[in-house]
Amino acid sequence: MADGEHKLELTISEVAWRRLEDAAVQLGVSVDAYAARMIEAGLANVDDWAIDERIAAEMDRSGVSYSVQEGLAAFDAAMKSHMAKPGDL
Repeated sequence: MADGEHKLELTISEVAWRRLEDAAVQLGVSVDAYAARMIEAGLANVDDWAIDERIAAEMDRSGVSYSVQEGLAAFDAAMKSHMAKPGDL
């Protein structure tokens, strides 16, 4: 084990083990290596979870929320506005 690396032991279901094993075989890596990649990828989004929690807390505090349709319409409008700027591709 290299410096800065740590070993983790955990218990998972047979179904989860088979899924990990199948994916690892397809990628040609060990189950341990694939599981480590999955954990690291999941942890890369932890900051996103914190943002989501703050958004949910603000919605609970203010009572203001938007439907999926409203959110998509706002996103679409923002994208159209951005793309309409000269020099944007």
